Amino acid sequence: MSEDRETLPPRPKPEEKSKGRLLDWLDAIAKLVGAAAVLAVALIANSFQGRLTGVSIQSQREQAESQLRANMFSSLIGPIAGPQTNGKALSPDREQLIAQLLALNFNENFELKPLLEDAGERLAPKIDSRRNNGPQQADTREPLWSIARRIADRQRASIAWEWAASKAGQQAQEGWTWHFFGGQQRASASSAPACESDGITEPPGCQLAIGFGETVRLKSPDQNYTLQMTVVHPDWKNQRVTVSVWPFLTRQSRPVETDTAYRFPLGWFDFPFTDNTLLPDGNRFAIYLRLVSAEFEKVTVVAMWFPKGYFTPRERPLNYREVQQLLGRPPQ
Repeated sequence: MSEDRETLPPRPKPEEKSKGRLLDWLDAIAKLVGAAAVLAVALIANSFQGRLTGVSIQSQREQAESQLRANMFSSLIGPIAGPQTNGKALSPDREQLIAQLLALNFNENFELKPLLEDAGERLAPKIDSRRNNGPQQADTREPLWSIARRIADRQRASIAWEWAASKAGQQAQEGWTWHFFGGQQRASASSAPACESDGITEPPGCQLAIGFGETVRLKSPDQNYTLQMTVVHPDWKNQRVTVSVWPFLTRQSRPVETDTAYRFPLGWFDFPFTDNTLLPDGNRFAIYLRLVSAEFEKVTVVAMWFPKGYFTPRERPLNYREVQQLLGRPPQ
């Protein structure tokens, strides 16, 4: 009777051992890569979701702010443009308050000069009704004028920031200040004093003290245009002057008959963003009041250049530099 011998498994060959180890390593690596991919996808999805949440919150915030401003504008303009309540017109003091709120909150987007002028005219009769005896009181229109000065300085600061951000800001003139006094003789256009500045400077920057009726000349930052300007007929009671401006190409040395001349009254309600002049080459300038002193018969007028190609906020929905980049024009 033969003994049953235990059958032993065959020994694996060295090549098969190496192949098995390689498969094990590949399997482990595949599992690690899969886990890492799942983790990376989770992290990316979480980051993307966070960005979407941030964008959504920002969009909701902007939408809420726009809605708030729209409701505020409707509430303020309603008493002026809407139907009268009980057949009664809006009182001058009430109109003054509404005009101030509209001017402070919407001066960049709307031309509020007609409303401010109407409110000022309705307040003006109070001055004539006062008695001459007794101490002199402040003009009842001074609160409106004070708001106007505040808005003009705010807009000037915005343009100064645009100048500083532009590539040409280091060699550009941001503004000039002229002091006009009474009692001086008129100067001829050929001998008109010129006002120039090197580098961006805060007003007063370049200053000229000249008389009413004298002519002054200013060059644009790129030296392409020259403004020939005269200030006459100061109205101390209503704090306004009459301005004549004649822009012409600098290479002409003097204006010609075909150049457009501008003559307009200048008061406190003329703001840089709404009362400015665009020249054919893209230069834009604005002129506004800074000081009116009846006691010293002095008027301070500021002339301000905009960056070339600039669009005011109410003329554009986008940043003007982005618009120029889309058009393939280099920033000035």
